Amino acid sequence: MGEHHCHALGCKAACPPRWLMCRACWSKLPADLAAEVYRTVSLRGNVVDATWAPWWRAQAKAIAYVAHLKEPNEARRDAYLRKEMAFADKLESRVTENTYDSGGVE
Repeated sequence: MGEHHCHALGCKAACPPRWLMCRACWSKLPADLAAEVYRTVSLRGNVVDATWAPWWRAQAKAIAYVAHLKEPNEARRDAYLRKEMAFADKLESRVTENTYDSGGVE
């Protein structure tokens, strides 16, 4: 298996697989955005489904933020965010076999 790389657009620095970004890119994030990524990562289930949507949105905002700092291009940033948020919307519609629907009965 190959080496894991930073997910910041345009960065190819190696980093541990558990990291979204290398230390240099992660350090560019404002504290509230970094906290949102940390907070939402624990919400993800074992299957890529609706539980991943909040994290997907948070990591996309973080990636777009760093990319915009490196190369200010609002059109590119906004196009990236539209695509990633649309994917998060699709994730929200996924229901896994482990999801329980009480049908309104408590």
